Parts: sequence; C-alpha cells; structure tokens
Amino acid sequence: MGPERLAAASVAAIFIVTEIAITAVLIVVSWRAATGRLARNQLTGIRTPSTLLSDQAWVAGHRAAWRLAPLHGANAAIACSLLLAVIVRSWPAGPVIVLGIGCLVVFVGMALYTAVIAGKAARRTMAHTDDRPAT
Repeated sequence: MGPERLAAASVAAIFIVTEIAITAVLIVVSWRAATGRLARNQLTGIRTPSTLLSDQAWVAGHRAAWRLAPLHGANAAIACSLLLAVIVRSWPAGPVIVLGIGCLVVFVGMALYTAVIAGKAARRTMAHTDDRPAT
C-alpha cells in the first residue's frame, strides 16, 4: 500500500471512529434523558426552547428522540460500511474525504430532524399540561 492509499485509509478510519463516537453519544444521551437519568441542563441533551421549558417536556422530547435511535444506528452502520469499503477498494484520499464529509452531513441532518421531533413532542406535552384543570 502506497503512501496515498495509506493516507486515504487513515482518513477513512478517522471518519469511521468519528461516526461511531458521535452516534454513540447521541444515543446514550437520548436514552439517559428519556429515562430520567439525565436531568434538564444547559450542556448535554436536546436543548431547544420547548425541551427546556420543564422536566416533563425534557423527558418527552428525549423519549421521542430515543425512538429514532435505531435510525441513527442504521445510519452509522451504513456510513461505516461505505467507509470500510473504500479502504478495501483503495480509493484515493480525495473521494474518501468527500464521502466522509457526506456521511457526517447526513448525520447532522438526522440530528436536526431528531431535534425537531423532540421539540414537537415537548410542545405536545406542555399543551397537555396546560389543558389540565388547576387543583
């Protein structure tokens, strides 16, 4: 394996590790918040205006996000499979970088979609809470 192919394989490996790490963090944080193990905070979790309104909204939003965890896992598996394939096929570094960035762009798009779904679930929870008669 020449230096160009070694560089491409190294870049692909970095993208693989990055994809696995950020997907794992997203899934673990969603699970911990959805199960009440991660309290509402300003550092970790889906921090939209609606999910930060209350503890109930926080949990509801993360439960909705948790339901999308298999989708994130599938995306990571597909991205890593593609990146492993380019290592095996000995692609040059340029296309490997483009593919790796593309995989991360898809991840970011899915994370934004997850935040939208979480925000909607949090707003629904707050709407149901507001409809309850005062006791």
